[in-house]
Amino acid sequence: MSGVAPIDGETRDDAVDVLDDLLQWQLTAERWEHVEALVRSLDQALAARDADALRAATAELELAGPVRITRIGTKALIPVPEKTRDRANRLVHTLGGRPQEPRPDGPADDTGGDGGTVRTRTR
Repeated sequence: MSGVAPIDGETRDDAVDVLDDLLQWQLTAERWEHVEALVRSLDQALAARDADALRAATAELELAGPVRITRIGTKALIPVPEKTRDRANRLVHTLGGRPQEPRPDGPADDTGGDGGTVRTRTR
């Protein structure tokens, strides 16, 4: 694509960092809707290989994170919705980011392979 800046390592790392961070956020449902829209923008920028748009979406996503002070009477805070978590994890993987912690429902794959674990059921 002509006229589009290539995505450099720093841009990738910044996007991975904020996507990793959002997995720990606690926000109101309304704020999660806004975050989901920003994650979609980040996804679109990555698909277009547009570094400028990726940096802009990453910066907006960083600003959408939780604030340290919560006002009395604030609506309930909830963890990341499944749809947003799944999209963020996919983007981290696409960006070549750090692997996520193993799920508690199975053993970690420490074979050094590509993460494809074969499980067999015993009777």
